[in-house]
Amino acid sequence: MTTKLELHNPTDESVLTYLTLGATPGCVQDVGLITVSDGVTINRLYPLQGNLILPPKATLTLTAPEGLGFNGNFSFGTPPLNCPCPDWPEGVALAEFIINNGFQVNGQETVDISCVCGANAFIGFDLSSDDWTTNGGAISVKEIRNGMRCDNTGRNGVFPYGCDNCTSSDSPPSCVGQQPQFANALPICNVQRPASSPGGVVRVVFLGWTPVPL
Repeated sequence: MTTKLELHNPTDESVLTYLTLGATPGCVQDVGLITVSDGVTINRLYPLQGNLILPPKATLTLTAPEGLGFNGNFSFGTPPLNCPCPDWPEGVALAEFIINNGFQVNGQETVDISCVCGANAFIGFDLSSDDWTTNGGAISVKEIRNGMRCDNTGRNGVFPYGCDNCTSSDSPPSCVGQQPQFANALPICNVQRPASSPGGVVRVVFLGWTPVPL
């Protein structure tokens, strides 16, 4: 049994979507090896990064080769950026994941939304199984949603702005700077389950663009 990865766009617009893989032993390390449903292909920019057009009202399934784990992140409109720029003044949010990594000793399938460097998009994770938790197993999680750049404290599965360590702001990018005021009181940023018990669907959802404050 494996965990299925889906990419969903309920909006009325096509979205340029970037997939950046982690260089994780045992996981797929070439986007050209990933199969996408519905005849969609990944434009391979580098072995670890490519992009695709996510059509409106579409759900795509992305599959790594059999026997390999799947570790990486999705970003929308742009590759991952550490710093805001004129095109993305609110920074960039990432949908991060590792699944089908049961080959790791005591491995954990893990999902989160990182707003450490900002939030250009509203993103969701929908988790079909009931065994995903955070805060050391104390909180059950079925869905994750981020807010705007400075509105992510207390959201299960979301790293707040500048908080690279969830409960503290240790070493964020220098352009972001330390932001301890946004740190969580509890370690709720990673949503996990034992990688020895895969299955079900992990769905990443594009929910629209965050507004740029005037």
